[in-house]
Amino acid sequence: MTLPSLAFPDSRSRDYSYDIPKEATKSIDVSAFANVQLSDLEWRSCLYTTDCSEIGLVLLRDSEGQTSGKGSTGLKEKNLMRSLSPSACIPQVLSTCADQNHAGILLNTCLACPLVSILHTPLNEPSAQFCAASVITALGNLHMNGVLYRGVSPDVLMLDQTGYIQLVDYRFGKNIQGERTFTVCGMADSLAPEIVQGRGHGFSADWWALGVLIYLMLHGEMPFGSWRESELDTFAKVAKGRLNLPETFSPDAVDLLTKLLEVDENTRLGSQGPESVKCHPWFDGIDWKGIMDRTFPVPHEITSRISQHLESHSEDYTSTLVSSFQNVEEFNIPEWLDDW
Repeated sequence: MTLPSLAFPDSRSRDYSYDIPKEATKSIDVSAFANVQLSDLEWRSCLYTTDCSEIGLVLLRDSEGQTSGKGSTGLKEKNLMRSLSPSACIPQVLSTCADQNHAGILLNTCLACPLVSILHTPLNEPSAQFCAASVITALGNLHMNGVLYRGVSPDVLMLDQTGYIQLVDYRFGKNIQGERTFTVCGMADSLAPEIVQGRGHGFSADWWALGVLIYLMLHGEMPFGSWRESELDTFAKVAKGRLNLPETFSPDAVDLLTKLLEVDENTRLGSQGPESVKCHPWFDGIDWKGIMDRTFPVPHEITSRISQHLESHSEDYTSTLVSSFQNVEEFNIPEWLDDW
Protein backbone atom coordinates (compact mmCIF):
# COMPACT_ATOMS: atom_id res chain seq x y z
CA MET A 1 0.00 0.00 0.00
CA THR A 2 1.23 3.52 -0.54
CA LEU A 3 0.52 7.13 0.02
CA PRO A 4 0.40 9.07 -3.30
CA SER A 5 1.26 12.64 -4.19
CA LEU A 6 -0.28 16.07 -3.94
CA ALA A 7 -0.57 18.23 -7.01
CA PHE A 8 1.92 21.08 -6.81
CA PRO A 9 1.84 24.55 -8.39
CA ASP A 10 5.18 23.84 -10.09
CA SER A 11 4.52 20.78 -12.24
CA ARG A 12 8.20 20.19 -12.90
CA SER A 13 9.26 19.20 -9.42
CA ARG A 14 8.00 18.08 -6.05
CA ASP A 15 9.51 17.19 -2.73
CA TYR A 16 9.06 13.59 -1.62
CA SER A 17 11.51 13.88 1.25
CA TYR A 18 10.75 13.85 4.93
CA ASP A 19 13.02 14.11 7.92
CA ILE A 20 12.76 10.91 9.92
CA PRO A 21 12.51 11.70 13.64
CA LYS A 22 14.94 10.48 16.27
CA GLU A 23 18.03 12.57 15.64
CA ALA A 24 17.82 12.22 11.87
CA THR A 25 20.45 14.31 10.12
CA LYS A 26 19.45 13.67 6.53
CA SER A 27 16.32 13.78 4.45
CA ILE A 28 15.17 10.31 3.46
CA ASP A 29 13.06 9.62 0.40
CA VAL A 30 10.08 7.68 1.70
CA SER A 31 8.35 7.31 -1.65
CA ALA A 32 9.40 3.67 -1.79
CA PHE A 33 9.83 2.35 1.74
CA ALA A 34 9.84 -1.40 1.32
CA ASN A 35 9.45 -2.70 4.86
CA VAL A 36 7.13 -0.45 6.83
CA GLN A 37 5.08 -2.59 9.17
CA LEU A 38 1.53 -1.72 10.15
CA SER A 39 2.61 -1.04 13.73
CA ASP A 40 4.93 1.65 12.43
CA LEU A 41 1.93 3.60 11.19
CA GLU A 42 -0.23 3.30 14.30
CA TRP A 43 1.03 6.54 15.77
CA ARG A 44 -1.77 8.09 17.79
CA SER A 45 -4.72 6.22 16.41
CA CYS A 46 -5.30 3.21 14.20
CA LEU A 47 -6.12 4.65 10.80
CA TYR A 48 -6.89 1.41 9.02
CA THR A 49 -6.80 -2.34 9.28
CA THR A 50 -5.53 -4.77 6.68
CA ASP A 51 -4.03 -8.23 6.45
CA CYS A 52 -1.08 -6.97 4.40
CA SER A 53 2.21 -6.92 6.29
CA GLU A 54 4.18 -4.73 3.89
CA ILE A 55 3.31 -1.39 2.40
CA GLY A 56 5.03 1.27 0.37
CA LEU A 57 4.73 4.72 1.89
CA VAL A 58 4.69 8.08 0.15
CA LEU A 59 4.37 11.04 2.50
CA LEU A 60 2.64 13.95 0.83
CA ARG A 61 3.48 17.55 1.53
CA ASP A 62 1.38 20.48 0.33
CA SER A 63 3.67 23.47 -0.18
CA GLU A 64 0.96 25.83 1.04
CA GLY A 65 -0.18 23.65 3.92
CA GLN A 66 -3.67 23.36 2.46
CA THR A 67 -3.99 19.68 1.79
CA SER A 68 -7.68 19.15 2.28
CA GLY A 69 -9.49 22.42 1.78
CA LYS A 70 -12.50 22.58 -0.50
CA GLY A 71 -11.39 22.74 -4.09
CA SER A 72 -7.76 21.94 -3.25
CA THR A 73 -5.80 20.00 -5.84
CA GLY A 74 -4.99 17.38 -3.23
CA LEU A 75 -8.65 16.77 -2.46
CA LYS A 76 -9.49 16.55 -6.16
CA GLU A 77 -6.71 14.03 -6.63
CA LYS A 78 -7.93 11.92 -3.72
CA ASN A 79 -11.52 11.92 -4.95
CA LEU A 80 -10.43 10.96 -8.45
CA MET A 81 -8.37 8.07 -7.13
CA ARG A 82 -11.24 6.81 -5.02
CA SER A 83 -13.51 6.83 -8.06
CA LEU A 84 -11.26 4.40 -9.95
CA SER A 85 -11.71 0.65 -10.06
CA PRO A 86 -8.50 -1.11 -8.95
CA SER A 87 -6.67 -3.18 -11.53
CA ALA A 88 -3.24 -4.66 -12.20
CA CYS A 89 -1.61 -1.24 -12.51
CA ILE A 90 -4.12 0.95 -10.66
CA PRO A 91 -3.98 0.23 -6.90
CA GLN A 92 -6.94 0.43 -4.57
CA VAL A 93 -7.24 3.32 -2.10
CA LEU A 94 -7.39 1.88 1.42
CA SER A 95 -7.33 4.93 3.63
CA THR A 96 -6.43 8.61 3.81
CA CYS A 97 -4.95 10.67 6.61
CA ALA A 98 -3.77 14.24 7.09
CA ASP A 99 -2.64 16.95 9.47
CA GLN A 100 -2.18 20.69 8.86
CA ASN A 101 0.90 20.23 6.67
CA HIS A 102 0.77 16.72 5.27
CA ALA A 103 -1.66 14.46 3.49
CA GLY A 104 -1.45 10.80 2.67
CA ILE A 105 -3.25 8.06 0.82
CA LEU A 106 -2.67 4.39 1.53
CA LEU A 107 -2.79 2.16 -1.54
CA ASN A 108 -2.70 -1.62 -1.73
CA THR A 109 0.63 -1.83 -3.50
CA CYS A 110 4.21 -2.11 -2.36
CA LEU A 111 6.28 0.36 -4.35
CA ALA A 112 9.92 -0.06 -5.25
CA CYS A 113 10.99 3.08 -7.12
CA PRO A 114 10.05 5.55 -9.87
CA LEU A 115 10.49 4.16 -13.37
CA VAL A 116 13.18 6.75 -14.06
CA SER A 117 15.36 5.10 -11.39
CA ILE A 118 16.03 2.10 -13.65
CA LEU A 119 16.48 4.06 -16.88
CA HIS A 120 20.15 4.97 -16.35
CA THR A 121 20.74 3.06 -19.59
CA PRO A 122 18.20 2.10 -22.29
CA LEU A 123 16.07 -1.00 -21.78
CA ASN A 124 16.03 -3.89 -24.22
CA GLU A 125 12.89 -4.30 -26.31
CA PRO A 126 11.20 -7.01 -24.18
CA SER A 127 11.58 -4.86 -21.06
CA ALA A 128 10.32 -1.73 -22.81
CA GLN A 129 7.41 -3.71 -24.26
CA PHE A 130 6.46 -4.98 -20.81
CA CYS A 131 6.52 -1.52 -19.23
CA ALA A 132 4.57 -0.05 -22.14
CA ALA A 133 2.01 -2.86 -21.93
CA SER A 134 1.45 -2.11 -18.24
CA VAL A 135 0.86 1.56 -19.04
CA ILE A 136 -1.48 0.72 -21.93
CA THR A 137 -3.55 -1.54 -19.69
CA ALA A 138 -3.86 1.21 -17.09
CA LEU A 139 -4.69 3.90 -19.64
CA GLY A 140 -7.35 1.69 -21.16
CA ASN A 141 -9.03 1.37 -17.76
CA LEU A 142 -8.80 5.10 -17.10
CA HIS A 143 -10.12 6.16 -20.50
CA MET A 144 -12.97 3.67 -20.26
CA ASN A 145 -14.00 5.50 -17.08
CA GLY A 146 -13.66 8.92 -18.69
CA VAL A 147 -10.37 9.83 -17.00
CA LEU A 148 -7.55 11.59 -18.84
CA TYR A 149 -4.25 10.82 -17.07
CA ARG A 150 -1.59 13.24 -18.39
CA GLY A 151 1.04 11.61 -16.17
CA VAL A 152 2.75 9.14 -18.52
CA SER A 153 6.30 10.08 -17.58
CA PRO A 154 9.21 8.12 -16.06
CA ASP A 155 9.31 10.62 -13.19
CA VAL A 156 5.66 10.00 -12.30
CA LEU A 157 5.14 6.30 -13.06
CA MET A 158 6.15 3.98 -10.23
CA LEU A 159 7.34 0.37 -10.22
CA ASP A 160 6.09 -1.99 -7.54
CA GLN A 161 8.42 -4.56 -6.03
CA THR A 162 7.38 -7.20 -8.54
CA GLY A 163 8.28 -4.93 -11.47
CA TYR A 164 4.79 -3.90 -12.62
CA ILE A 165 4.06 -0.24 -13.36
CA GLN A 166 1.73 1.42 -10.85
CA LEU A 167 -0.21 4.64 -11.44
CA VAL A 168 -0.26 6.33 -8.03
CA ASP A 169 0.08 9.99 -8.99
CA TYR A 170 -3.05 11.69 -10.35
CA ARG A 171 -2.17 15.37 -9.92
CA PHE A 172 -2.76 15.91 -13.66
CA GLY A 173 -5.72 13.52 -13.93
CA LYS A 174 -9.14 14.77 -14.95
CA ASN A 175 -12.53 13.23 -15.60
CA ILE A 176 -13.44 14.54 -19.03
CA GLN A 177 -15.94 11.88 -20.18
CA GLY A 178 -14.82 12.23 -23.78
CA GLU A 179 -14.93 16.03 -23.83
CA ARG A 180 -11.96 18.28 -24.62
CA THR A 181 -10.08 20.12 -21.90
CA PHE A 182 -7.96 23.23 -22.33
CA THR A 183 -5.84 23.22 -19.18
CA VAL A 184 -2.17 23.25 -20.11
CA CYS A 185 -0.62 20.83 -17.65
CA GLY A 186 1.40 17.64 -17.48
CA MET A 187 5.08 16.78 -17.54
CA ALA A 188 6.77 19.21 -19.93
CA ASP A 189 8.76 16.56 -21.81
CA SER A 190 5.62 14.56 -22.61
CA LEU A 191 3.17 17.25 -23.72
CA ALA A 192 1.33 16.49 -26.95
CA PRO A 193 1.26 19.08 -29.78
CA GLU A 194 -2.37 19.94 -29.10
CA ILE A 195 -1.49 20.79 -25.48
CA VAL A 196 1.56 22.85 -26.44
CA GLN A 197 -0.51 24.81 -28.97
CA GLY A 198 -3.41 25.33 -26.56
CA ARG A 199 -5.96 23.80 -28.94
CA GLY A 200 -7.61 21.67 -26.31
CA HIS A 201 -6.95 17.96 -25.91
CA GLY A 202 -8.47 14.63 -24.98
CA PHE A 203 -7.45 11.01 -24.47
CA SER A 204 -5.19 11.06 -27.51
CA ALA A 205 -2.70 13.17 -25.53
CA ASP A 206 -1.97 10.17 -23.31
CA TRP A 207 -1.02 8.06 -26.33
CA TRP A 208 1.43 10.71 -27.50
CA ALA A 209 3.03 10.62 -24.04
CA LEU A 210 3.26 6.83 -24.31
CA GLY A 211 5.22 7.26 -27.54
CA VAL A 212 7.62 9.63 -25.79
CA LEU A 213 8.06 7.11 -22.97
CA ILE A 214 8.75 4.17 -25.30
CA TYR A 215 11.31 6.23 -27.22
CA LEU A 216 13.04 7.15 -23.95
CA MET A 217 13.08 3.57 -22.68
CA LEU A 218 14.64 2.31 -25.91
CA HIS A 219 17.08 5.15 -26.57
CA GLY A 220 17.79 6.85 -23.25
CA GLU A 221 16.92 10.30 -24.59
CA MET A 222 13.75 12.27 -25.25
CA PRO A 223 12.59 12.26 -28.89
CA PHE A 224 12.27 16.05 -29.11
CA GLY A 225 14.96 17.10 -26.67
CA SER A 226 14.34 18.24 -23.11
CA TRP A 227 12.78 21.44 -21.81
CA ARG A 228 15.72 21.49 -19.36
CA GLU A 229 17.91 22.45 -22.33
CA SER A 230 15.55 24.68 -24.29
CA GLU A 231 11.85 24.67 -23.55
CA LEU A 232 10.82 26.78 -26.55
CA ASP A 233 12.95 24.75 -28.94
CA THR A 234 11.53 21.50 -27.59
CA PHE A 235 7.94 22.72 -27.86
CA ALA A 236 8.57 23.94 -31.42
CA LYS A 237 9.84 20.48 -32.40
CA VAL A 238 6.82 18.86 -30.73
CA ALA A 239 4.36 21.14 -32.51
CA LYS A 240 5.90 20.32 -35.89
CA GLY A 241 6.47 16.65 -35.15
CA ARG A 242 10.16 16.77 -35.98
CA LEU A 243 11.00 13.18 -35.13
CA ASN A 244 14.28 11.44 -35.89
CA LEU A 245 14.26 7.72 -35.13
CA PRO A 246 17.59 5.93 -34.51
CA GLU A 247 18.66 3.26 -36.99
CA THR A 248 19.05 0.86 -34.06
CA PHE A 249 15.26 0.73 -33.59
CA SER A 250 13.52 -2.32 -35.00
CA PRO A 251 11.12 -1.78 -37.94
CA ASP A 252 8.13 -2.50 -35.70
CA ALA A 253 9.36 0.01 -33.10
CA VAL A 254 9.83 2.64 -35.80
CA ASP A 255 6.31 2.05 -37.11
CA LEU A 256 4.78 2.16 -33.63
CA LEU A 257 6.55 5.37 -32.61
CA THR A 258 5.75 7.05 -35.92
CA LYS A 259 2.06 6.34 -35.33
CA LEU A 260 2.03 7.28 -31.63
CA LEU A 261 4.01 10.48 -32.19
CA GLU A 262 1.66 11.65 -34.94
CA VAL A 263 0.93 15.38 -34.73
CA ASP A 264 -2.67 14.91 -35.91
CA GLU A 265 -4.43 13.66 -32.79
CA ASN A 266 -7.34 12.31 -34.84
CA THR A 267 -5.15 9.88 -36.77
CA ARG A 268 -2.73 9.16 -33.93
CA LEU A 269 -2.55 5.50 -32.90
CA GLY A 270 -4.80 5.07 -29.86
CA SER A 271 -7.20 7.82 -30.84
CA GLN A 272 -9.80 5.14 -31.57
CA GLY A 273 -9.12 3.29 -28.33
CA PRO A 274 -6.43 1.14 -26.69
CA GLU A 275 -7.14 -1.97 -28.77
CA SER A 276 -5.49 -0.41 -31.81
CA VAL A 277 -2.30 0.03 -29.77
CA LYS A 278 -2.44 -3.48 -28.32
CA CYS A 279 -2.82 -4.96 -31.80
CA HIS A 280 0.35 -3.34 -33.13
CA PRO A 281 2.99 -5.93 -34.19
CA TRP A 282 5.53 -4.52 -31.70
CA PHE A 283 3.40 -6.04 -28.94
CA ASP A 284 3.01 -9.47 -30.55
CA GLY A 285 4.86 -11.13 -27.67
CA ILE A 286 2.61 -9.65 -25.00
CA ASP A 287 -0.10 -11.72 -23.34
CA TRP A 288 -2.59 -8.98 -22.49
CA LYS A 289 -4.64 -11.19 -20.21
CA GLY A 290 -1.43 -12.07 -18.41
CA ILE A 291 -0.72 -8.37 -17.90
CA MET A 292 -4.23 -7.79 -16.55
CA ASP A 293 -4.05 -10.62 -14.03
CA ARG A 294 -0.33 -10.06 -13.34
CA THR A 295 0.71 -13.56 -14.42
CA PHE A 296 2.84 -12.33 -17.32
CA PRO A 297 6.49 -12.75 -16.24
CA VAL A 298 8.40 -9.56 -15.52
CA PRO A 299 11.58 -9.40 -17.65
CA HIS A 300 14.75 -10.17 -15.70
CA GLU A 301 16.31 -6.87 -16.74
CA ILE A 302 13.60 -4.97 -14.85
CA THR A 303 13.71 -7.04 -11.66
CA SER A 304 17.50 -6.93 -11.71
CA ARG A 305 17.59 -3.16 -12.03
CA ILE A 306 15.02 -2.76 -9.27
CA SER A 307 17.12 -4.95 -6.97
CA GLN A 308 20.23 -2.93 -7.79
CA HIS A 309 18.39 0.30 -7.09
CA LEU A 310 17.08 -0.92 -3.75
CA GLU A 311 20.51 -2.18 -2.74
CA SER A 312 22.14 1.13 -3.61
CA HIS A 313 19.53 2.91 -1.49
CA SER A 314 19.54 0.37 1.32
CA GLU A 315 19.63 2.99 4.07
CA ASP A 316 16.48 4.60 2.73
CA TYR A 317 14.59 1.34 2.51
CA THR A 318 15.58 -0.15 5.84
CA SER A 319 14.78 2.96 7.86
CA THR A 320 11.59 2.63 9.87
CA LEU A 321 9.06 5.14 11.01
CA VAL A 322 7.98 5.50 14.62
CA SER A 323 6.78 2.25 16.15
CA SER A 324 3.56 2.16 18.12
CA PHE A 325 5.49 0.57 20.97
CA GLN A 326 7.70 3.62 21.39
CA ASN A 327 6.80 6.77 23.25
CA VAL A 328 5.54 8.95 20.43
CA GLU A 329 5.82 12.06 22.61
CA GLU A 330 9.60 11.85 22.15
CA PHE A 331 9.33 12.44 18.43
CA ASN A 332 8.22 15.33 16.30
CA ILE A 333 5.67 13.44 14.21
CA PRO A 334 2.39 14.49 12.62
CA GLU A 335 -0.78 14.01 14.60
CA TRP A 336 -2.83 12.42 11.85
CA LEU A 337 -6.50 13.09 11.47
CA ASP A 338 -8.87 10.31 10.49
CA ASP A 339 -9.48 11.51 6.95
CA TRP A 340 -9.31 14.51 4.63
